[in-house]
Order: sequence, then structure tokens, then C-alpha cells
Amino acid sequence: MKLDLRLSHRDLDQLWCQAVVAFLFEGDPLLTGYLSRLNEKLDGSLTPLTDRHFLTGKRNELLLIPSQERIKADKLLLVGLGPVSSYSSESLLDVIRRVSSTLEGLKLNEFGITVPWGKEMQTDYLELIKSIIGDLIDCYFMSKGDAVDFSLRVILSIEKQFFPDLQSLEQELRIYLNPIIDYSILIESSRGY
Repeated sequence: MKLDLRLSHRDLDQLWCQAVVAFLFEGDPLLTGYLSRLNEKLDGSLTPLTDRHFLTGKRNELLLIPSQERIKADKLLLVGLGPVSSYSSESLLDVIRRVSSTLEGLKLNEFGITVPWGKEMQTDYLELIKSIIGDLIDCYFMSKGDAVDFSLRVILSIEKQFFPDLQSLEQELRIYLNPIIDYSILIESSRGY
């Protein structure tokens, strides 16, 4: 198994891959942040889903929708995180396991994920990034670890303000990944579009 990991500050709609994963909090309006941009790029198709309470942001809620070529990825997986007050790297573990299982079940091995952040969160952002990467690798490694021809490509869309800290994060990831998997890490230095 080989991991191709990219750390980017490009928005999810700008990522060329099989699917993008967008997290949303319970009660999170689609009119702010990256969800607003995605909704706009998808011609407002997310708005009726939230208006009808089909998409609520409750923890472990999953909704897969086709992009209909409105964004660069083929599919969009929306994942509920529950209330922002309970958001932590520990609560994210179960959600990431479910996301990994869903992506693997769909035979998707090339995807982008946004790492949600807000000032009201009580969690260290770089720790969340490490947690997401570790949890994804653990889930895929358990089922694909022996497959020498399997390649996992993950693009993490990260808040631009955290980019100065990514060099130290890269070093920590290399220490973690060296003994367990063949990998490459790329930090994208420009928006790329």
C-alpha cells in the first residue's frame, strides 16, 4: 500500500479527485465558509436538503451526492459532526472510521477532505489534521495493508492561516509514517487555480 498525501489550501471544489468530503456541524448554516462556496458551485442544490431537514449535520450523518460536473470531483460526501461544542479529535475518530468505510465500500481511493475549524472550537487544529491522517491510514491499512498495488491519494484542504505550521507537521507525519507505509507528502504552496 502506498499513500500520496497532499496538504493544500485549495477549496474542495478545486480538487481533482474521485470524491471530496465536507464536514458540517449540526445547525451549521450553508451560508458561511466552505459550505457556502460548495453550495454556490452546486447551484444551490444543498439548500433544499437543509431546508427539508434531510441534511442536518447530526453526528455520523452521511449523504453522497453526484457533483454533476459542477465541481472538479465526481462526488461529494457530506458528513455530520454533531454540535460544534462536542467537536474534538476523539469524537472525530468514529466519524473518520465511518467515512473511511464508506469511501472504501464505494471503491474510492482518491479523495479530498476539508479539515473544519472555527474560533469557537476547543481543539488544536494541527492535532486534528494528524488525527484525521492517522485514522484514515489505520482504516485503509487494516483492509489494504498487504496489497502492494493499492495506492491511496488523500488531499487535505487546510485553512490557509495554518500553513506556516505545516513544515513541523510534515516532520511529525514522516516520523509516524516511516515505519508503517510507503508514502509521499507534498505541501502545495499556491492555490493552484
